[in-house]
Amino acid sequence: MKYKLSLLVDSMLSSGANFLITFLLLKYAGNESVVMFGVAMTLSLIFLSFQRTIVLIPFNLKEDKCSKVRVIEFLSCSFFLLVLFMMLILISTYFVFPSQEQWLLAPALFAFLFMHETFRYLFMVSKLYFLPVLVSAILMFTLAASLLFDGVSIKLLINTYLCLFSLELIVIAIYIVFKKAHTDEQQWDIFFWFRDTRNLLNRNVQSISQLLLVHSPFLLVSALYPATVSSILFIARSVFQPVQILIKSVEAIDQRKLASIKDNAQIFVKSLFKKYIVISFVASSLCLLIAVYLFPIVYADQAVPQLNDLLFWAGILICLSCSRSIEMLLVKNNMYKRMNLSYLLSGLGVSSLLLLNLVFHLQVSLSFYIFIGWLFLAMTYYLIVIKGLFYE
Repeated sequence: MKYKLSLLVDSMLSSGANFLITFLLLKYAGNESVVMFGVAMTLSLIFLSFQRTIVLIPFNLKEDKCSKVRVIEFLSCSFFLLVLFMMLILISTYFVFPSQEQWLLAPALFAFLFMHETFRYLFMVSKLYFLPVLVSAILMFTLAASLLFDGVSIKLLINTYLCLFSLELIVIAIYIVFKKAHTDEQQWDIFFWFRDTRNLLNRNVQSISQLLLVHSPFLLVSALYPATVSSILFIARSVFQPVQILIKSVEAIDQRKLASIKDNAQIFVKSLFKKYIVISFVASSLCLLIAVYLFPIVYADQAVPQLNDLLFWAGILICLSCSRSIEMLLVKNNMYKRMNLSYLLSGLGVSSLLLLNLVFHLQVSLSFYIFIGWLFLAMTYYLIVIKGLFYE
């Protein structure tokens, strides 16, 4: 119970911080800063998806993950990926953003998010539940305290992320130094995570195919559309981000249950499908109500999402949540082909619609195109699993 509660609180604090940053940047720095932060977050999420498939999922499924050997293997692979991904982000942002303050935001944000995910998985399994929650609380406190001065700025965000990254790194180092090893533990194998090549390849192909639907539309819109238009997508995404965080937290728990089920896994997933619909509908409705009442009070003349955009995004999060429940079963049964093909078709369809909208100057909400992509994915999954079109 402590694990579930701490995971939920930490996730909600993290999503609340991103929610607060987006709106404060819009208030104090304008639409361009919102887009800058949104692009940095999108790039970070892209590389975090590979952290999840390469390290976090295998570590979460290990039975002896509390042993010092497994922890060192986990951290060794994590730090290797951190350095590699940081170099790629630095190179990509250095040539895109003109000033140092701008191109340092994405690396600083990614470093913190990567370290926090590592920090959270490590200390949650070690039953030190309060430590990740404490770091997220410090982030929220820093943002709240900034309102007493000049509000949130890009420079403040960079310094805050780097400080929190350093704090978590120091705590991890202390933890490893003082953690005791059992006498029967095996030799370290820092390349353990790369030895299951088949599942590793399948999970990463899955991540790449998901990029076309999950993240590519935001990068495409940021590159081709004005900041006043693209910022609407980032603001709408941040409004409903708590729903996604909540579903991920529930998914981490249900994934363990599903891994232990040998028979009737499809029946279990059908119950998850219904549960995720209810959870995402209630959570999306609450986020929608907050946004509807918040925007008129805080922003009078700013370019913010209209009601139809918010409704489309509520639908997106419901479709996303339903898809998550079915994906767990597809992964369990190594049915990556249909899953990747569904993401590929959905992502290409959304990108094509966004380009057509730009070419023909259509007066259609960009959020609607993204909603169509997620609706197609959810309906495809529903036919594959829930309606029995299951076996390849």
